[in-house]
Amino acid sequence: MMRRIWTLAATMAMTATMAMTSGCEKVGCDFREVEEGLNNGPEDRCQERSNFQAAGFDAVCDGLGATAVPGGCDTEGIVFGCVIGDDVVDWYYEPHTIDDAASECGSDEVIDAP
Repeated sequence: MMRRIWTLAATMAMTATMAMTSGCEKVGCDFREVEEGLNNGPEDRCQERSNFQAAGFDAVCDGLGATAVPGGCDTEGIVFGCVIGDDVVDWYYEPHTIDDAASECGSDEVIDAP
């Protein structure tokens, strides 16, 4: 009996997790059009979160005054990316150059534009 209850609970938890992340495969948060005076102001950067990290990220992005981008960041003009965590990438746009990667990414992994 207890085994059935645990199996049911595990199935429900997995279903809830899948429901929270379905349709949210990737969400970008574009900081290029943030108003002056909000947070750091506009930046040539878009943070992209995927999988479980994407759940609810659009609301967080809106709260930062940035633009939420369903499906992920716009790839046009990307110069490089910094992998800042599991399923989280900061994409940097022109006028940045690849020479800026070391200072922007620090010890994080630098990746090429998609």
